[in-house]
Amino acid sequence: MCMTLRSTSAGKLTVRELAELAIFCALMVAGKEGLRMIPNVHPVTLLILLCVQVYGLRALYPTVGFALLEIGIYGAGLWSLMYLYVWPLLVLAAAPFRAAKSRAVFAAIAGLHGLFFGALCAIPYFFIGGWQMAFSWWVSGIPYDMIHCVSNAVLAFVLLPPLYRLVMHLKS
Repeated sequence: MCMTLRSTSAGKLTVRELAELAIFCALMVAGKEGLRMIPNVHPVTLLILLCVQVYGLRALYPTVGFALLEIGIYGAGLWSLMYLYVWPLLVLAAAPFRAAKSRAVFAAIAGLHGLFFGALCAIPYFFIGGWQMAFSWWVSGIPYDMIHCVSNAVLAFVLLPPLYRLVMHLKS
């Protein structure tokens, strides 16, 4: 008999799946923290895309867990709100392409997420100080978004297929 927990998106979440999703969450935090000395170069997007390929919308669990752990590590601020929607948006954007076999598709999703990360994070500034504040905040971060775009795309293109094969092998 397998213990299960109720999943809000797709049937039942087994204890094993819960543990696997928790490992993804821990890897996201460890990967981001391990590379924090290099601005906007980290494996979070790669791991979210891998999790989407393997678990579909259940990837929202470790993604939100990652955001909450980052808030726990660094404290709450305006960026906390951003993390709570920017990372889950990646899951929702990638989910329709879950079955795609082309590494270019996921590299494009990863790159676009990195490129538009700053624009998405500028949304709260629109409500605080208007379009000028949001626009200036976004524009000032474009160089970092470019780094984020390229690093995400390269990591996804190179590492996503072998990591997917590894995870599927470990799950069998």
